[in-house]
Amino acid sequence: MTLWLIFALMTGAAVFVVLGSLARSRPAAAGAVGADEAVYRDQLDEIARDKARGLIDDREAEGASVEVARRLLAASERGEAASAGASTGRRRIAAAIALVAVPAIALGAYARLGKPDLPDLPLASRQGEKPDMQNLGDLALRVEKALAANPNDGRGWSVVGPLYMRLGRPNEAATAFSNAIRILGSTPDREADLGEALYAAADGVVTDQARGAFERSVAGENPSPKGAFYLARAAEQDGDVAGAVARLKPLLTKAPEDAPYLDALKGEFQRIAAVPALPPPSPEQAEKIKTADERMAFVKTMVDGLADRLAQDGGDVGEWLRLVNARAALGDMDKARDALTAARQKFASDARATTRLEALALGLGLEGGGA
Repeated sequence: MTLWLIFALMTGAAVFVVLGSLARSRPAAAGAVGADEAVYRDQLDEIARDKARGLIDDREAEGASVEVARRLLAASERGEAASAGASTGRRRIAAAIALVAVPAIALGAYARLGKPDLPDLPLASRQGEKPDMQNLGDLALRVEKALAANPNDGRGWSVVGPLYMRLGRPNEAATAFSNAIRILGSTPDREADLGEALYAAADGVVTDQARGAFERSVAGENPSPKGAFYLARAAEQDGDVAGAVARLKPLLTKAPEDAPYLDALKGEFQRIAAVPALPPPSPEQAEKIKTADERMAFVKTMVDGLADRLAQDGGDVGEWLRLVNARAALGDMDKARDALTAARQKFASDARATTRLEALALGLGLEGGGA
């Protein structure tokens, strides 16, 4: 009985709230909607500022922007409804429905279908869920409708651009980001987003147009990490591996320890180093490995054997990269640094090998930021 009494009180309170809303003048409702829209637009600006300062990464910024965009669109639609208004007779009918029909239907439906014993759904877990593509497509359609009515809404273009990227429509995303820059002005993040869309539209090639956008994204006082990433890709594309490392190294040196892009940056260095994988055990060896401890012992034996062989016959740069990487993976950073020093001495006259060794050292944190 206590639960049903609570439901009755909650329903009555909700009804009076609805009746109070219906009794307010339409200008007041429209004004409230306008205030909501201002709050949501401020939230979009704040997300952009947090992203620029490195407080959140691209994925977090995109997810937050999508959610705020949903609320902004809902507020806009409420504004349209408020401005259109309803006749006095219709409001009275709505009030009667709210007073009588809604509680009756709601309580009846809950009595039949409700499950008050179900566990709750914490906000944190729901925020971690990925929005499905259908919802993103529906949201994009709603933004497109709003932009058709107001094509100079720069905020709308900046919202729909990431949606197009998530939906695999990079050409439309590039158009959206271009419009956002034209209307709202150039910022490092907007230029980097434009360049990324052009890169995706060109099937992973940094075109001259994309390169220009990336160059603009790193030219100011707050350069875009994303822009630096893609300019490094452009250097690699041109065969300049040393230039790629030079593009990324200052970013790593200046990155705070909690920078959201730090792991991705180190991963990019390791990708540039192109470390060959350790050879897998033979079928006979694999048959003897039964436990995790046996597997670890096997790997250590293999790595020690590789180190002994390289100390005797030198080996090539790929084998030295493999040794340095394996020592670090096993947690023996001192031996990893020793191997790195020996490799640098051996390949001191080979510029490409030296660059790959430097990239691996930066990627593993053996030197540079995060060392």
